[in-house]
Amino acid sequence: MKNEKKYVPEGFEVSPGQKFYRIPDVHFDLYGVFYDEKAGRFLRMPSDAAAAVSPAVEELNRNTAGGRLRFTTDATRLSVSMRCGSLASMNHMPLSGTHGFSLIEDDGDSHSFAAAFMPGHYANLKESVCQDGYYAEKPLLGGKMRSYTLFFPLFTDVRELTIGIPEEATLTNGPAYRPVKPVVFYGSSITHGGCASRPDNMYEGYLSKWFDVDFINLGFSGSALAEVPMAEYLAGLDPSVFVYDYDYNAPNAEFLEKTHYRLYRIFREKHPDTPIIVISNPDYDTDLSSEDRLRVIKKTVALARKSGDKNLAFINGKKLFGKSDRENCTVDMTHPNDLGIYKMAQEIAKALRRFI
Repeated sequence: MKNEKKYVPEGFEVSPGQKFYRIPDVHFDLYGVFYDEKAGRFLRMPSDAAAAVSPAVEELNRNTAGGRLRFTTDATRLSVSMRCGSLASMNHMPLSGTHGFSLIEDDGDSHSFAAAFMPGHYANLKESVCQDGYYAEKPLLGGKMRSYTLFFPLFTDVRELTIGIPEEATLTNGPAYRPVKPVVFYGSSITHGGCASRPDNMYEGYLSKWFDVDFINLGFSGSALAEVPMAEYLAGLDPSVFVYDYDYNAPNAEFLEKTHYRLYRIFREKHPDTPIIVISNPDYDTDLSSEDRLRVIKKTVALARKSGDKNLAFINGKKLFGKSDRENCTVDMTHPNDLGIYKMAQEIAKALRRFI
């Protein structure tokens, strides 16, 4: 029988009658991130590998986009205590996405939004906030054992995470994902999760729920430049599918041409048969360089297919927002809002379905 950990998060006013679990903990299955004891925080890739790419990627590697906990419980309430470097706001994205956790109930093939945990105060709900983290508690349906996935914040570091449930509640591990290797995503701030209102609303979150697959989010806001060390790190992974969403951060089409095919080639040399989905940018209407960029990416696809690559799909970014309501798909003419992200996920799902 697994030992119950006797731990109470310090510095917060917490409700009585709870038992707490400091994550990582054997009762919970952790995906998409790992806890680095030396760094004292959750990371998406090893610190030395991120530092070899660029200082920006080293910093953004601390953002927990794509991190998830899966567990099963009959608890009627759940608390989340988190510590981070600081609570910093973004001008185009809510704290619920940048610093919040979202809880999804997993009921076989269906999923329902169960709770959101975020900084701030809400009437009739127990919440306590401090500058370097927060405590939030929310009710759950309970009544029977239910399986959940807790999605980590998209744009902050998490140095400490504690989950609390009533002392009388039962807790076990969550259901496993489908028995396929994780899907790996590489790209810019849109891949990173901007500008989803909830962490599970990044497009990878939709795909993970729809296909019941694990994934690794390697989106780096403003800093996805397809550097050779990044390409080599990606080539060292073993994904079921590689979603290559690199376009937006290249400063111009000339830079994109020097780097786009190169990363594809480095990855393909190590993974001759792994499916690759190549995507161009969705804000085609508002970026004057989009046509030049699109030609570069189509060139990569053409070269790949000429070499005999049959496990490659291409998604033209022009299609990602669809034909209707395109003007309602972004917050700033670049980053998609929840509607834009949902439309992107639908298009990417069509390609992913071919390989999974």
